[in-house]
Amino acid sequence: MKNEITLKEKIAYVMANLGNIPIQTVVGTYLMIFYVTVCGIDPAVCATLFLIARICDAINDPFIGFLIDRIPTTKFGHFRKSLIVGSVLCGINFLLMWYGPLMLPAGKVVIAYITYLLLGVLFPVMDISLNSLLPVMTTNIDERNGLGALKGFFYSVGSTVIAMIAPLIIGDTSKRDGYVVLIALVAAIVIICSVVGALGVKERVVSSPSERYSIKDLFKIIVQKPVIISFLTILLYMGTLFMAGTVEIFFFSYILHDLKMYSVLILVTMIVSILPMALLPKVVGRFGKKAVFTFGLAVYGVVPLIRFLNPLNIPLLVISYVALGIGSGFVSPLIYIIQADNTDYVKVHLHKSAEGAIASLNSFITKLSMGVAGAIPGYLLAMVNFDSTLDPSIAQPAGVNTVIMLCLIGIPAVLCVVSAVIFGAFYPLTKEKLLKQEEEVARLREANSSSN
Repeated sequence: MKNEITLKEKIAYVMANLGNIPIQTVVGTYLMIFYVTVCGIDPAVCATLFLIARICDAINDPFIGFLIDRIPTTKFGHFRKSLIVGSVLCGINFLLMWYGPLMLPAGKVVIAYITYLLLGVLFPVMDISLNSLLPVMTTNIDERNGLGALKGFFYSVGSTVIAMIAPLIIGDTSKRDGYVVLIALVAAIVIICSVVGALGVKERVVSSPSERYSIKDLFKIIVQKPVIISFLTILLYMGTLFMAGTVEIFFFSYILHDLKMYSVLILVTMIVSILPMALLPKVVGRFGKKAVFTFGLAVYGVVPLIRFLNPLNIPLLVISYVALGIGSGFVSPLIYIIQADNTDYVKVHLHKSAEGAIASLNSFITKLSMGVAGAIPGYLLAMVNFDSTLDPSIAQPAGVNTVIMLCLIGIPAVLCVVSAVIFGAFYPLTKEKLLKQEEEVARLREANSSSN
């Protein structure tokens, strides 16, 4: 095929995605316990911060996507410029979000609010720009599936490596020194990988000025059936990730009393996820994205419920993490491929180029989930009188373990099953419809090229 994605470009695309991973992974897993145990901020105050900041920030995302879509396209491309600027600024703010409360304890809550709010502005500039690249790098379904599988695989690998190394660097979650090293390392990875990756990819699909959309069009785009169904599905799925991620460290610290086991199980999850990601193009080719995505959601949500039989049983723990690996191995890469398909749907049905608008929904979903799903454990832990001053080896007040297990497994299972039902029953783009849509997009692209 002419103008194929090169190996060098695939490596650059992987690097750009690796730069996007650490912030969500570290914030979702460690920020709550860092603010509570190291900075001494009350869990309920943290919960309110996460809820207010994330919901307010999420409202910005469609408009940030709108502004990114309207950046003038140059020889350097369209989305690579905002990716570089957003990554550098986001990395700097990420440092301040952790170091600020340590340097100025008297103003720790104010600093936490300001930097957390800024994260909601700067991260989507970086995230939306990155997620807008896939639909403009290629319109070929096979290449998209391959890039989506690469994105999902290295997202899993990157998240796993961070999840494994972070506990070893931190050591004691109630001490500050380990966090100082970890956060500096993460900020460096974010800036270096994102900038190098952005410089190495190529934007092949250039939209014509007539395909630009207005604010009024933005609302039409959001309510298109594939877009809104994907939005609801991924919102619930992300809710499972962030709620479970928020209390996961609490489980291994206060119930299992073995933080190193967390690193081992994260490695297990990553290794298991390799197989579904490797098989993704073939499995999707046979069964279609809709069926595979629904299956992955169901596995991710249902199987971990076996841990309620005995939360301390290691075999059950391992089985549940194997299931998480299988489920995420199918779901994670497909999220971005489905996003690209939805972009094409908008192009065909509304004749608008909306890469940034569709990608902004992904950022919106992420932050809304971080806010709501991340706040619930904080409120519940405060209700059962979680005591951050106690050593992890000392038993917490009655009810703490129940809240941890409920937020780690129970509520996420319900959210994930509901998301599978919504997507399986209502998402309209079947395998056959996507093939027809690819043909129509190719026709529109040729027509735009001829007119130019």
